[in-house]
Amino acid sequence: MQHELTNLPPLTALRTFEAAARHCSFKQAAGELCVTQAAVSRQIRQLEERLGVNLFLRSHRRVDLTEQGRQLFQTVNRSLVDIATTTREIQSDSSLNYLNLYATSSFSRLWLVPRLSQLRRAHPEIHLHLISVEESPAMADKFDAGITLGLEDNAGYQSDFLFSEKVFPVCTPAFIEANPAACTLEGLMQQPLLELDAKFWNAKWWSAVDWPFWLDQQGLGAKAVTAEMSFSHFPMLLDAVLQDVGVGLGWCHLVQNLLDEGQLIRPVRESYSAPGRKHYFVCRNDLVDKPEIKLLRRWLLEQTAIFRTEELI
Repeated sequence: MQHELTNLPPLTALRTFEAAARHCSFKQAAGELCVTQAAVSRQIRQLEERLGVNLFLRSHRRVDLTEQGRQLFQTVNRSLVDIATTTREIQSDSSLNYLNLYATSSFSRLWLVPRLSQLRRAHPEIHLHLISVEESPAMADKFDAGITLGLEDNAGYQSDFLFSEKVFPVCTPAFIEANPAACTLEGLMQQPLLELDAKFWNAKWWSAVDWPFWLDQQGLGAKAVTAEMSFSHFPMLLDAVLQDVGVGLGWCHLVQNLLDEGQLIRPVRESYSAPGRKHYFVCRNDLVDKPEIKLLRRWLLEQTAIFRTEELI
């Protein structure tokens, strides 16, 4: 074990790499770490030289992880999350009792964070420690509670079904005004299409939902369509849609707020419903009767009831 630890890369470089990989941006990583972009680039380069591989594919406007970079990110991200969790638990000697809640980055940023003020007003006694991850947490890790994609068979946890997935195209009102042909399926196929890259789905339970798959579900067969751009994370894709770059596939639970606010619209009414692709709230059995867990569970079920109701229509 001592020999293995002496082979560790510099921890500062690993921390810098994790931030750059999570943001897919050296600039945003520099902002998070309060250092210069040049310092981030230098740390990444030193780490690549230490490992003897390229961790990023660099282009003019963005960086993407290589396969080796993706493997390292998954391990470093998980390790840093565990360190942060343990540190918080050790330091938490105040009267506040934090509840560790794991959720994917997309669900955290696009669904949960916009509702945190509402949760705070309804239940000020709940003090969340929100932990954003790139894949569903493993129940073997004995986490407190989480929102999972799919469900492991584990007797140590209680689960509650929240919703299944529903996927449909989304764009901005300005985009559809400039491209009215996108209001039909055939016309939609002529527009700049945005989608998640194949590596995004590697950490998921299910197969990819990309444009060829979605169009096939609409009875159009395996159409030979090529996405204009691909993205490593759904929030990035959604940002591009909001900037009128093109049309993206949107997951109902992640885009409903933007639809309600009028920032996004559905250019066509067709959608893909997947009752088998289920999301759950899970928590450890020994925490089920904890007051904060009971309140959070009830609040989550109330907030997602609309998605369960839509499945019955």
